[in-house]
Amino acid sequence: MEINEEILKKSKNNIQIGAKKTNILMDKLAKEWMHIGSQIKDPKPLFGSIWHQGEVAILFSNTGKGKSIFAIQLADAISKGSSLLDSTIEKQKVLYFDFEMSTKSFQLRYSTNNQNYYEFDEKLIRIEIDRTKSLESRKESFEELILKSIKTQVENYNPEVIIIDNITFLSAANEKSQEALALMKLILDLSRKNSLSILLIAHTPKRDVYRPIQLEDLAGSKALSNFVDVCFCIGESVQSSKTRYVKQLKNRNHPIVYGADNVINCSIQKNDSFLRFHFQGYGYEKDHLRVEESDNRHSEARVMKNSGKTNVDIGKHFGVSEKTIRNWLK
Repeated sequence: MEINEEILKKSKNNIQIGAKKTNILMDKLAKEWMHIGSQIKDPKPLFGSIWHQGEVAILFSNTGKGKSIFAIQLADAISKGSSLLDSTIEKQKVLYFDFEMSTKSFQLRYSTNNQNYYEFDEKLIRIEIDRTKSLESRKESFEELILKSIKTQVENYNPEVIIIDNITFLSAANEKSQEALALMKLILDLSRKNSLSILLIAHTPKRDVYRPIQLEDLAGSKALSNFVDVCFCIGESVQSSKTRYVKQLKNRNHPIVYGADNVINCSIQKNDSFLRFHFQGYGYEKDHLRVEESDNRHSEARVMKNSGKTNVDIGKHFGVSEKTIRNWLK
C-alpha cells in the first residue's frame, strides 16, 4: 500500500507544530547560559552560609524543640536587616504563614506579663488561617485551598521571603514520597516564578534521639530533601532542657560548614519580650548525644529480638519506629 507523500508531509508538519506548542523547555549554548548567569546578582545570605536568597530550604526537628521560635527569629532578623550568625542580612519583606500558633499564643510568646510587646518591623507580615470562613461548600481539599491562598498572599504582598510553618498543612500525606514529590514541584514553581526565598518548617517522625541526625530523619525525606536546595535541623541536647544545636545536612550551592564536627551551639532564652535562640559558639554533635544509653538500648533491643519479640513490639517499648529498630539491630 503506497503512502500519499502529500499526506505524509502534512503529518510531519503537524507533529512539528504540535511539538513546538507543547515544548516547555528552553535550550541555549552552554556558553550562553554562562553569560546569562553572569548578569544575575550573586544571592546574598539570609542565614550565614546555610540559606541564601532564592533558595528553597527545609528546617526540621522533633516536636516542641524550637522550630517555630527559630523561624520567627529568622523572619524578624530578615525583616529588619539585622545580623544573624555573623552575616549581614539585606532588609526584605517576609510573609510568615503560621499554621501552628493561635493569635493569643503568639501575643503571649512575644510579650512579658501580657504587656511590653516586642516591636516587630512592618516588613514582617504574619498570616494564619481565617477560622470564620466556611469550607464545607468548596470542592477543593483543605490542602488545595491553603496552597491557593498562599499564592494569593504572595501576589498581594510581593515579598522576597516566605516561611511556611509547617509543611503538614500543605500536604497531610507528605511522608508518602509521591505526595511529597507533587508538593515540592508546586513549591519550587512558586519560588522560581516569583524569585522567592522559601523556608519550609517540617517535623521528624519518631526517631532515636541518642544518635546523630540524618536526612533520613526528615518525614518524606526521599522526595523532600532531593528537591530542596538546603536542609538543616535543630537537635535537642542531653546537656539541658533549653540547650539545642543547629546542624547542616544539605546545601546544593555552598559547602557545608556546620556539620557534625562543627554544629552551632544554642540555648533558648527570652530577653526583652522576645523568645530566641542564643548562639553560644560551635562544637561537636556527639557532645549533645547520650552515647552510653544508646549502646544500652541497642543491646536491650537485641535481647528482646532473640526472645521472639517483633521489631514493631520493640519499637513500641522504646518509643521509636520499626525502621529505627532495624537500624539498631544491624
